[in-house]
Amino acid sequence: MERTELDFALKLAATEGWNPGLRDADAFWAADPEGFHLGLLDGRPAASISAVRYLDEDGAPALDFIGLYIVVPGLRGHGYGLRLWDHALAGLKAPTVGLDSVLAQQDTYRKDGFEVSRRNCRYEGRFDAGKALPAGVRPLAEFPLAEALAYDRRCFPARREAFLRAWLTLPGHTALGLERGGGLAGFGVIRPCGVGSKIGPLFADDDAAASALFQGLCASAPLLPVYFDVPMPHAGAVRLAESHGMRPVFETGRMYRGPAPEIDLGREFGVTSFELG
Repeated sequence: MERTELDFALKLAATEGWNPGLRDADAFWAADPEGFHLGLLDGRPAASISAVRYLDEDGAPALDFIGLYIVVPGLRGHGYGLRLWDHALAGLKAPTVGLDSVLAQQDTYRKDGFEVSRRNCRYEGRFDAGKALPAGVRPLAEFPLAEALAYDRRCFPARREAFLRAWLTLPGHTALGLERGGGLAGFGVIRPCGVGSKIGPLFADDDAAASALFQGLCASAPLLPVYFDVPMPHAGAVRLAESHGMRPVFETGRMYRGPAPEIDLGREFGVTSFELG
């Protein structure tokens, strides 16, 4: 897939109601330019899939993540998607492959060895933008990038520096950090989407830190409503969304083939994206 073709895949995602960010393609491409695939029929796009490869600190495969698996409406039921799926998975070498699946497709993925590890829920809410940032919350750019990368590594099972360098700085994206005790106690990002804005990730030391960052991000929302993707096993994350009057609108299952990665779930209050993990 060429870079411009990734824009087409994200437009497909938008038509499916997945509501990607307006600049997601730039950060996704930075993560792994070879991780995006397009199936053609008579020279025209028929299906898309992403199979992004993440490495560990030694450069070895750590995690592969599947997303953007979509067949163009009108071309479904002919096996085009399955052929692209097989092609994408054939090139993956990590011990664990992950994806986020809607409920209706989970049995299909189980046939390929994937099992549900947890539920994720998308919440929606409206907030007053333009409020002052809570105490201790300031632009993440004021913290050393190394601190943000190290914090991210606690909450995500592989290195993703190239992705984060883009994700944290893209036009329209607001990245905030919380200072506590002279160090970084968490960070989060909010970005404009086709509909409203979306928070992700939101990583924090505890409920209080997450709440401060959440309030700061909502005050910085470029568009309303605000969407927030929550890992359901984290009770504090669910409380955070519901205590601010947000309502659940969409659910996925995080599925893995291979051992589920070890991460600090207690610090993961908001999922970065359903497409790249």
